[in-house]
Amino acid sequence: MAATGSNLSVEMQERMEAQLLAVPEGKVTTAASPIDNPDAAYLAATTKIDITDLPFASSHESITDGTLTVTFSEPVVKLGPVPEGWSTWSAPPFSEDPNPFVLSSPTNILTLDLSRPVSIFGFELEPAPFGEFDFTADFYLGDTLVESINRVVDGEAGARLFARENGLIDQVVVFGGAEFAIAQVRYQLQVEPINEVVFILLVVIILAVLVLLIL
Repeated sequence: MAATGSNLSVEMQERMEAQLLAVPEGKVTTAASPIDNPDAAYLAATTKIDITDLPFASSHESITDGTLTVTFSEPVVKLGPVPEGWSTWSAPPFSEDPNPFVLSSPTNILTLDLSRPVSIFGFELEPAPFGEFDFTADFYLGDTLVESINRVVDGEAGARLFARENGLIDQVVVFGGAEFAIAQVRYQLQVEPINEVVFILLVVIILAVLVLLIL
């Protein structure tokens, strides 16, 4: 028998119902190789934008840690920790924490614009209704689609990670069969290569120091 019910309380559903939007036509899902789970390597390589101190049920057009700002196409509502305001989440190894603070989207499509390019970006996602739904996250750099990740996610304690690495992105478009919440927004900034001139200067300085020590 299919599961019924929703992670959102009746009060929160009524509050967000007027903002619901339809998924636009023309979206294409392509194959991808996502980071499947938030393992130790992923957590160590990334920085989390902490939303703990945001007030419960407050609406936000963006979140930031002072280094990276993520701006949303629709205001999202801060809930949690689960089950406060959002009933369920998954547990490790599928999620970072079974009781996260979440950002609830009033629509089944949401664009995340990043203030600067990043080399790793990810978030956990769970649909509001109980049951399985298809979700896609399209990762862009400018107007170029870099990668698409598609996963079937269960709304009843089935949150899953949508994350990628190896290539810069500055926008993510998320869409699926139901409204949803995200949590644990993580990123790694672009690792700048050492400038060739700077590298040569460092080598010269090291050699000079060695010569002085020998003399």
